[in-house]
Amino acid sequence: MAIEQNYLKRRDLDSLKAVEAAFQAGPLADALDAAPDIERRRGLSLAEFERDYRSQGRPVVLEGHAADWPAVRTWSFEALAERCGTVPVVVDSYSSRAARKTTFGEFVTALRQTAGTGAPPICLQEWYYKTVSPELADDLPELDIAHYDFRRDLYGDAAATNHQLWLGQCGGITRLHQDSYSVDVMHIQIVGEKRWSIMGPDAELLADPTGQLELDALLASPDTRLTRFVLRPGDVLYLPAWWFHRIELLTDSIGLGRKALDQVNLRRHVHQRIGELLALALNPDELRRTHSELFDVVMTRGRALAHQMDVDLSRLRQ
Repeated sequence: MAIEQNYLKRRDLDSLKAVEAAFQAGPLADALDAAPDIERRRGLSLAEFERDYRSQGRPVVLEGHAADWPAVRTWSFEALAERCGTVPVVVDSYSSRAARKTTFGEFVTALRQTAGTGAPPICLQEWYYKTVSPELADDLPELDIAHYDFRRDLYGDAAATNHQLWLGQCGGITRLHQDSYSVDVMHIQIVGEKRWSIMGPDAELLADPTGQLELDALLASPDTRLTRFVLRPGDVLYLPAWWFHRIELLTDSIGLGRKALDQVNLRRHVHQRIGELLALALNPDELRRTHSELFDVVMTRGRALAHQMDVDLSRLRQ
């Protein structure tokens, strides 16, 4: 199997750690401090969004676009714990060693008890709340700028609305990555603040013959398009497909992840989904080796999609 040369696209643990270390110290960290802010718009009409951003593949933050949502106005960790305290969840799911089952109420209690202790930040990532707490959906209206999402036509209503809540403790970091399946990223900040660092889809980080990362070349390239910005409650981020992004939690935070499949990316989306499902079915051991930290997440995604599409996975073995 060919080795991916671009370290930004690698998913083995050593490469992930090497890229993250570059964000913490060195020329990339220095460049982040001086990086420009993302373009921000307030009161943007749907027609303006389509013309100026979606059609051109340009990221933008819509300031206060969701400020009137019930979730933005009323949610807190404690309020959610009162509503969903007994709901089972899996926290720290992006680490096979740290992942553990608990309840939402226990998650919030642990988050408060460990604050400021120096313990690793606790996170509840990719929480498909509609499956276990569908009543929360009333507080999270449909996002008007996501009207073009082709997943509804492709998979049906249930699979197309698998929005995810991301909840985490101050100091948590989601390492640099591209979202899977060629989907546009839309993130609605509900509670707290997150700092995002993004790079263009053609950003490339290579290593020299000695194995040292060529960070200066990354920063000098016009394809990198390094940008840094903060999302605050009510803000909505639109990030086109394939843009790299890294997130730091500046406070305890709750955000809603809303994906959207642009029809122009349909062929690539289907190719990726089929490729992933075939890899899981035919060669799971290799996938576990090459994507050790993401393997459980990929398995969960595959099972969730099968359930939403009413596919009986047990029949695949017959």
